[in-house]
Amino acid sequence: MRLVRFKKDEIYQIMEIYSKKISIGEWKDYSMSFEKNIATFSIHRSFKVEPSYQIKKNFFKEKFYTLISHNNVIMSSNKLNKLINYLKKPNLKLVR
Repeated sequence: MRLVRFKKDEIYQIMEIYSKKISIGEWKDYSMSFEKNIATFSIHRSFKVEPSYQIKKNFFKEKFYTLISHNNVIMSSNKLNKLINYLKKPNLKLVR
């Protein structure tokens, strides 16, 4: 059994949105991990806390890609574009 990995075009799609979000200061860092069943791209808003978002790729499920935020599944899809489009939405905050 081989390790699950992101393909070059998948990394390009993720890094495209990542670079936009990092340029406006919304995200700070990322990490990747690879296991036998799952590849994970984690997005951090701060260096000291858990990831804000995780994109998981799993070949052994019906839906290959899963977007997770703070241990809650936000969406699952066969296409990475659907998860990327969700991440493109602006992060709105209430300012008083």
